[in-house]
Amino acid sequence: MREPDANQFKKPREDVVVSVCFSELAAMPATFGALRDLAGTLDSAYRFREIILVVDDTQRAAFLDLVREVPNTRLFVVRRGTEYYDRRVIAAEESIGDLVILGHLEEIAALDVLAFLDFAEAENAVTMAFRPERKPFKRLLAWPFIALGKLAGFNVDPSEFQSIAVPRTLLNLLLAHDEPRLALRFPPRDPRLPREWFRTGAKVASRTAFTGIGRRLALLQTLLVYLTPTLLTVVAISSALLTLVGLAYAAWIVGAVLLVEHLAEGWLTTNAMLAVSATFMGFSTLGLSLGLQHLLKQQRRLKGDLVPEEVNRIDLFQQVAFDLNVVLESDTPAPPPEA
Repeated sequence: MREPDANQFKKPREDVVVSVCFSELAAMPATFGALRDLAGTLDSAYRFREIILVVDDTQRAAFLDLVREVPNTRLFVVRRGTEYYDRRVIAAEESIGDLVILGHLEEIAALDVLAFLDFAEAENAVTMAFRPERKPFKRLLAWPFIALGKLAGFNVDPSEFQSIAVPRTLLNLLLAHDEPRLALRFPPRDPRLPREWFRTGAKVASRTAFTGIGRRLALLQTLLVYLTPTLLTVVAISSALLTLVGLAYAAWIVGAVLLVEHLAEGWLTTNAMLAVSATFMGFSTLGLSLGLQHLLKQQRRLKGDLVPEEVNRIDLFQQVAFDLNVVLESDTPAPPPEA
């Protein structure tokens, strides 16, 4: 006779709120079934949890039944064509959990999600799922992204799992980063953001080297754009050197005119034009690069066009207070005035 599983009698935790966020979902029965299974798994271990879905506005109707069926599921709709990395930022900003997963549904279905959350909480680190077995061909395709990521200060490897688990404090640091779109997918190299690997042997069949080519091109562009300040610094230094070379060349021409009695015909005009051109190009490029660097420093990240529409609103804080029999200050009646 098989012994009963002790975990099935374990009381769900009440000291932590868990948020699981998905920013790329297909409106199909398999997706809905996987989300229902995930909700059941989370409910068996945590009393308070939420599932956040960020979908295209064209998929709103397809997910409404699921939202009504699965409690504490929040649905956000965005414009069709909104970038994948922008959707992750939206999901992270809207989450309220003490532990947050930014996940890919097929990966989460293959992982032990409860162990994933426990590991992130125990290590108090940005936890990334890691598959030890790697194909050399995938590694070869990923090396340009890895190199650019190191230059930009990110741990970039597009062939790794997209799912991360992170405590709330560290998530706030990721959202405060200059480029949160990259930071939430590829944690930056920052001592304030410890990173750990959750090793798994799980394989996701749909993940291939050529899956999401458009997304990888967008990642390449984002990395290059993020490197703009560094490139502008290199341009500024090289322009300053070119200016110095042009001025030195002009001084040499003046010295030649003063010291040499007979110069070849056209020598002075040709070399003077070269000196003036070098100096002008150096000054102008230096001024443009410094001006662009100043504008980049003054620029503020605008998020007005990334605000999603929340289809259903839930008050998880109120639910926690009610279930735990906590009286909020705002709900406490004021004492009568003294006579």
